[in-house]
Amino acid sequence: MSDMRTVRLEAPFTYHVSDDPDRVIANFLSYALSLKAISGRPPAEEFAEIFSPTGEGMIIPDLFVACRADGPDDIAYEFGEQVAEELAGKEVWLLWRMYFGRASDTAFVEGPELRHLLGEALAQRTAETESACR
Repeated sequence: MSDMRTVRLEAPFTYHVSDDPDRVIANFLSYALSLKAISGRPPAEEFAEIFSPTGEGMIIPDLFVACRADGPDDIAYEFGEQVAEELAGKEVWLLWRMYFGRASDTAFVEGPELRHLLGEALAQRTAETESACR
């Protein structure tokens, strides 16, 4: 992907991400930034581990999954052969927002962009929290 998406904090846990029509990536950022409430770990530390090129990703049962694609078949299944060919050899993360009674919404993001978006979202959230405490 040549141009990285942009992210903007709209409310404490609500983000807007460019080129994200179904808001799957925006929801991913909101869920990822709420992991601290579950794990108690600083977000930057946790993100560096779970969203690294060899990271495990995250699963929030019945809500959201973010995981690395193991190979082209994972990408082709969700997005088609042409997309799989374009992304061959790249670190790709698959995102699923799950629903009861209907198909999940999905998106994919290349690894460097995923980590960039996480960093931007965390920086905006931190700045918002610090300004609210003043």
